[in-house]
Amino acid sequence: MNNTPQDKNTVSLGLTHLNQRFSDLTPVACIWIKTIINTINDSVILLDKNYTILMVNQTTLNLLGYRENELINQSIFNLLSKNIKDISDLENSFNKTRETAYLKKDGQKVEVLLLNQLIYAKNQENMAIISIAKEMSQEKRIEQLIKENESQLYYDLRHDKLTSLPNRRLFLEELEISLQKAHKNTNFSFSVLILDLDQFKLINNSYGHLMGDNLLIQIGDRLQQYIHSQDILARLGGDEFGIILNHLGNLEHTLEIVDLIKQSFSRSFQLNGYEVYSSASIGITICDFNYQRVGDILRDADAALHQAKIKDKASYTIFRQEMYFNAVNRLQLDNDLRRAIDRKEFELRYQPIVELETQKIIGFEGLIRWKHPEKGLISPAKFIPVAEETGLIVPLSNWILNEGCQQICQWQKISDSSQGLIISINLSVKQFSEKNLVEKIIKTVQNLGMNYHCLKLEITESCIIKNPEEVRSILTQLKSLGIQLSMDDFGTGYSSLSYLHYFPFDTLKIDRSFIQNMDKKNDKLRLTQTIIHLANDFGMEVIAEGIETREQWEQLKQLDCPYGQGYYFAKPLTAQEAEKVILEGNNRLMV
Repeated sequence: MNNTPQDKNTVSLGLTHLNQRFSDLTPVACIWIKTIINTINDSVILLDKNYTILMVNQTTLNLLGYRENELINQSIFNLLSKNIKDISDLENSFNKTRETAYLKKDGQKVEVLLLNQLIYAKNQENMAIISIAKEMSQEKRIEQLIKENESQLYYDLRHDKLTSLPNRRLFLEELEISLQKAHKNTNFSFSVLILDLDQFKLINNSYGHLMGDNLLIQIGDRLQQYIHSQDILARLGGDEFGIILNHLGNLEHTLEIVDLIKQSFSRSFQLNGYEVYSSASIGITICDFNYQRVGDILRDADAALHQAKIKDKASYTIFRQEMYFNAVNRLQLDNDLRRAIDRKEFELRYQPIVELETQKIIGFEGLIRWKHPEKGLISPAKFIPVAEETGLIVPLSNWILNEGCQQICQWQKISDSSQGLIISINLSVKQFSEKNLVEKIIKTVQNLGMNYHCLKLEITESCIIKNPEEVRSILTQLKSLGIQLSMDDFGTGYSSLSYLHYFPFDTLKIDRSFIQNMDKKNDKLRLTQTIIHLANDFGMEVIAEGIETREQWEQLKQLDCPYGQGYYFAKPLTAQEAEKVILEGNNRLMV
């Protein structure tokens, strides 16, 4: 903008013309008019009734690049560039704000908002016209910037920054559109797929989060290949993707897409030179006008996904109505479980572990039971998985440890023969995530004045496989204290043999699946014999679980299996029942 200085001669020019045109105005009045309009930040031009410029303020000169003498006595129409072309247009703009443009001295246009106001003399005739103009260029730039930002914000709010796919918000909006379409056209159906990557956390932990992000991007690109233009692929969050199949959303087409997705995951992903394989579990819901709410569709798809993840990796499940009721029951079980901890509704049952040759009790395994006030005794098979998922297994396991250790200390005081009794307690996967697990166990044992050797901790392969190095460190610390360690359910995993020399186990527990029908199936008999020999080679004890018949007992003795437990000897006993057995049987179960 041209800031043109004024000299003494040009400063008085406007005043002179104003005084000449309007004899009613005194020189002092003219000076006051000039002073006032120069205090206004907007452009101000004073015109006579013929639209000739009489006076301009400094803002006008700065805005247009003129000197005052170059504008005085000029027609205002020489400055106006559009919308106001003649006298009638200008008169129509009186008392109204109009959008127009002034022409600068260099020929460029300045967008302005113009307001023209008449000034009347005493006889009510038009005395003058005052034009006030506000520069529009800056406002328009701001307006355009706001529009651009609004557009970008709208996009960002509905798209995932990492993959550029629609996010959960847009997915839900599109799902609502599909549902409304189904309500209007009962012949229209669509399907919803929820995909959850298997062991994505393991990939993140192994290769780092940047590699994990790269994998998510590649998966999004790969899934996009199977999506029709009418369909929607979204990243719902984390390692979860959602798909709405609007194009041929029937079961047959849906399963074709699922099959293509499964095939695509059979190919490896390249992550900075590393070849990585991944898979996804898929929950499927076939939707039509019977659905009333988007939330119900997602609920059912999630229920199907939950069942798929239970089955196996890379599985898919189609929602069935009974899944909804199972989900409701599970939620109720979760709520009851949380209250049960506070209400102390749990108790331990103790299953004797015996020396097979003599039936002498060497210890007990502490097994939790839930005495529900309305539903009675609830099996651990029903509530332990829920506790694992919700994290409630940690306080539950801590309670089991303390209760079991306290009970065995009491029994060791009954007689001299019971002083060496051992209590076996299961450790959960979640407990290994606690930084102070070892400290908690030490504190429990020390507070009770218990011998470390009388505590045996049982660990399943699922505890080991997720973070073997960290678990090995924890087990080594526990072993150094004198605590015994047992590998539970041996033979059911895929890598058990490699763990025998890597982890400091004292005992192998043969899973009950090997013992069942062992007397009828030679393959199980041979496998059991192999496990016993392996344990002996590694200097470990063996305990056989699930002994239910005399034949199984006899065969295990012939195989030189030293210890066992099962219903053939005793079911899990209450504390009172176990104490009675200890007292009456002199630590022996006669069978």
